[in-house]
Parts: sequence; structure tokens; C-alpha cells
Amino acid sequence: MAFDNLEKEKQNKIISAACEVFAKHGYKKASMKDIAEAAGISKSVLFKYFSNKENLYIKIFRLASDSIREADGIARSEKGSDTDMFSFMRRSARLRLSLFKVYPWIYRFSYTAAFDTDPFVRELVKKEYENYEKSQINIQINMKNSETDYSDLLNEIGNFKGLREDISPAAAKQIIFWVSLGYLEEKLYKAETDPDNLEQGFEKWIDILELLLKDRSKSYDQKEGRTGVKNE
Repeated sequence: MAFDNLEKEKQNKIISAACEVFAKHGYKKASMKDIAEAAGISKSVLFKYFSNKENLYIKIFRLASDSIREADGIARSEKGSDTDMFSFMRRSARLRLSLFKVYPWIYRFSYTAAFDTDPFVRELVKKEYENYEKSQINIQINMKNSETDYSDLLNEIGNFKGLREDISPAAAKQIIFWVSLGYLEEKLYKAETDPDNLEQGFEKWIDILELLLKDRSKSYDQKEGRTGVKNE
């Protein structure tokens, strides 16, 4: 029986179980028996869907890569009613973390796969990285060949109005990137996978960034398109 023909709920259960076991034990030490037990099925049933551990790992690895890339793409491209970059960050975090609710261990799995020393996994990661690099080159070529004004697209990815005057947008972006990356890597390293806790924790860091980076002396009037000094 083909795995893809299973009900979505059953597929997700097996995928989540495989992500968890591979993330906790690595490719070499993880066993089909452990994955079957975590999924609540027998090992013989699991072997009906995947002839060996290698095929299962490839399936999970590609699904994780595609799902994370898709979630990131939606977070970048989906338009919202954000009035500043901090609103954008909150919305983006919710979109990205929504993947955790379907596959709680998917980011942790991808994180551990990147550092797995097994030759089979290292080759998979290498190929995935090469494919990603090619896709980025194609995107850049398409952008150069397009007549679209990409400054408008960049403006949609967070409105930088209201930043402190002594902090450039480039510096603000870098600070946000470091905080976001550091937060997620720490949580993944500690195997913290609860999506609600992750979202709440990240919201607190966004609040801190907003407090540090936002210009509190001015308010921005969207309707008039002008700045004004706040009345204290």
C-alpha cells in the first residue's frame, strides 16, 4: 500500500513519529521499530509503506525541506495590514510556527539532519543545499529579467517607518535576524517543540526589539502620510 494513499491524519502521525525519532537519535541509531511504536503502528505495517529506513528518511527529509521552504515563502509573500516591521514579524512568526502544530518535530529534525555525521545523511544535506543554491540563483535571474519594481516588494516585507533615527534599517534587519536565528536555534537545541510556547517566547523578544528599536518620540499618521511629535 502506498504511503501517499493513506488518510492525511495517518500520514501526519507517521511523519511526526519519524521526525521525532530521527531528531532524538540520529539516522544511524534510529530504528524502524522505534518509529513504528511512536506512530502507534506495528513494524510490519510501517514496512508496507517504506521498504527500509533509508527510504523513510529520504521521504521525511524532502517533506521537511519542502514544508519549511513553503512556510517561509508564505510568510515572506503574504500581504497583510502591517503598519510596521514589528507587526510583520509577529505575523510571520505565527505563519512559520503554524507548521509546528502539524509536525511538532519537523524543525528539530531538520536542525539535527544538518549536523548528522552519517555519510548517507551528509550526502542528502549536500544535495539539498545545492538545489537550494540553484533555486536562489534562478530567483535572482528572474528578478533581474522582470520589469517589476522590487522596491515595492521589499517595502511589503516590513515597514521601517518609525525606527529610531540613530539606527539604520540595515542594522535593524541584522539585529532582528540575529535574535530570530539565535532564539530558534536555542529552542531546537533544547528540543523545545511546543508551538504555543515558542510563539509566546518569540513574541516577548519582538516586544523587546520594538522597545529598543522603535522611535518613541514620533507617531506616524498613515492617513496623512506624515510624522508628528507625540504629545506627552
